[in-house]
Order: sequence, then structure tokens, then C-alpha cells
Amino acid sequence: MAAYTTVTSLGDFGPWISKLVLDFPHAVSADEASPATFGIACTRRSKGPEQIALDGGHVEARAAYPCSEDGSPLPEATHVALELEDVPLNRRVDGDARRSFFVTSNYHVTHASGLVFDECAGDSCPDLAGWREDVQTEAVDGVRLGYGYYDPLLSAGGGEKNKGSMLGQVPLIVWLHGAGEGGTDVGLAYQGNRVTALSQPRIQGYFGGTAWVLVPQCPTFWMDDGVEQLGHVNESIYVRPLKALIDEFVAERTGLVDTSRIVIGGLSNGGFMTVRMCLDYPGAWAAGIPVCAPFFEESQTPENVAQIARTPLWFVHARTDRLVDPTTTSLPLCRRLREAGAEAHMTLFDRMEDLTGTYHEPDGSPLRIADHNVWIHVYNDFCQEEQGCRSVSLWEWAASKRR
Repeated sequence: MAAYTTVTSLGDFGPWISKLVLDFPHAVSADEASPATFGIACTRRSKGPEQIALDGGHVEARAAYPCSEDGSPLPEATHVALELEDVPLNRRVDGDARRSFFVTSNYHVTHASGLVFDECAGDSCPDLAGWREDVQTEAVDGVRLGYGYYDPLLSAGGGEKNKGSMLGQVPLIVWLHGAGEGGTDVGLAYQGNRVTALSQPRIQGYFGGTAWVLVPQCPTFWMDDGVEQLGHVNESIYVRPLKALIDEFVAERTGLVDTSRIVIGGLSNGGFMTVRMCLDYPGAWAAGIPVCAPFFEESQTPENVAQIARTPLWFVHARTDRLVDPTTTSLPLCRRLREAGAEAHMTLFDRMEDLTGTYHEPDGSPLRIADHNVWIHVYNDFCQEEQGCRSVSLWEWAASKRR
């Protein structure tokens, strides 16, 4: 039996294994490497002590070529890369809207020569360059939040000694996960869906090429009001712990974070928490980005609207969202904010489908996406608005804001 390594990519539907790198006992040329000479089977199990079997089946390779140990193409090598499709069997997270979890994928690769590759020797994920994990130092109300964060200095290859000279004071993006990414495995908060897009060149470019990204994780749900974990009263037991974490993160990076350019945003449950933080800490944020946010009309009182109005907001929702109805949440809130004289923008998609050209239905049309999952378009920078004589991106707008 021979070994292989995996390469993980972070895509629109979460992390997936995009490449297998096979360790051959002899050199292989480009002419000898062909997808047709390989058979690939995959089985998936939940991580943790129980190791629950989930699913399995045959996986197609869309390309095969000699490569280096990290998967870079070469004319001839003792390693061969098999590029895989972003399909459910290759995905590294499973679950539902209320709870997701990482899975272990085991591959059994056979080659026409009789070689079998079934021992995984490790994984790499280039999309996680610059990302780290930590936990809140001091508990607040009995809560210590874990968090992932993107350090633009680490991505640039710098070190502690020259942090200040390399970065100066740069913006901070605080991004709040949805219901499915809570719990105690903090990796889910920034890998469960494509939060790492915020650390990629396109969105970072709007912020001058360098912005911190902070992704806290709550143990239950941001909408946990202490009575119901998914309460309808728009209160949260995590308001004070979250603000304390943000303050701690900034204080530990004195001189490195521009406190006038802290942008807060989040999806679904995290979209609610975005509005809640703007309500409870008005004036603390340069801008807010509530995505499919369940902040219900009952809480949209004149007093609350007046406080929320102190932060410029850009709402994103799908008109056909059945999980969080925009007609009882973001649409009336946006209208009330505008009536109060606030800066409030809205991107409302008529339907959700792939706009990247990557994912397709069997008939070749764009893949239909769950109508709640509008954050996919946020990460792909597809939220635009005509302002004056030109189209302005949500992220361009957010980067321009200062409190």
C-alpha cells in the first residue's frame, strides 16, 4: 500500500478536498498520467471518538499530472496529482442549518499498474495562509469565546519585531458566523463557509491590501437569549462577551488596528448579532453588514432604530428566503432606518443561483442555491449598487467608511 496527501480548498459550499497527491515508487511522465488510469473511492466519517459513517462512493478525477510534493505541475516526477471536483463526497464539513461538523475523508485509489494508495500522510490548505486560532483571555458573564483570525502580517511573511513598521494601523473586519458554525470547534466559524474570502486579495484590496479579520465563535447561537437558544426576542447573552473580545483583540494589537475603521458583519444568526451590536454599541463601528439577518419587526422600535441608525449599514437578502423572511426582518428595518435619516443600503437578490460560472445543473444552467445562502454572493463580491455615475461594491463601500 502507498501513501497520498490531500490539498483542501475553501469554496462556496465550504472546505473540500480539491487534490490528491500520490507518492509513486518511480518517476511518472506527463504522458503516463491520465485520469482514466485511476479509480478513486471515498468514504466519509464524522470526526471525534464515535467516527460515525456518513457516506461513500466513487469519485472522478478531472485531471492527472506529475507534480511536486505540494501538487505543483512538473513534466516528470515521483508524485502524481489528481484534481477532484467540488462535490459532496469531497467536502470536509457536513451537518445542517443548526449544527455542522468536520468529517474525515478516506480515499482508496487504484492505478492501472496495480498500485494502491490508501494511507493519508497529511493535508495542506493554502487558503488558510495567515489564519490562526485563539481564545478570549478573560471570561465575561461566564463566557470565553474562541476565535479564528487572519493576521495580514503572517500572510506577508513578516515577524513580530517589524509588525508596526510593516502594517501601521489598518482596518479590522469582525465577521460573525451563522447558526451552523457555532460550538467548540472554532475552525468551523471561519472554514464552515467561505469566510476566508475576506483574507483573499480581492476583498483585502479594497482595504489597501491589509486588514485584520476576526471571526469569533459562540458555544450555542448568537440568538441565544438565555431562555431560548434561537429566541425571537432579539436579545443575546453574548453581547457583552463579544464586545469584550473585540476590545481585547484590538488592545493586544495597539498601534496595528485603526479603531476608526472597524467593520462588523455576519450571516443569518451572525447577521442578527451584527444589528444587535450596532444597537448596543452605537458609534463603535465604521459600518455594518447584516446578511439575511433575523432582526424581527417587533424589535424595530423608534428607540432601537435611532440607535442602530448611528452605524451605516448595507443589508443583503434574497427575496425568496423562506428561512428568514426579508419582509418581516431586513426590508422593514432598512426602510425605517432610511426614514430616520440613516445611511442604509440594500442588495436584494430575486433568486439564488451560481454567478461564478463554476457550478451547474445537469442541463448546464447555473446551479440553484438555497435561497438563504446569500452570503455566497457577499464573499464573491457580487453585491453592487449604483452610486452617482458608477457601480460601487459592498466591500468597496465598507472599506471607505470611518466612524
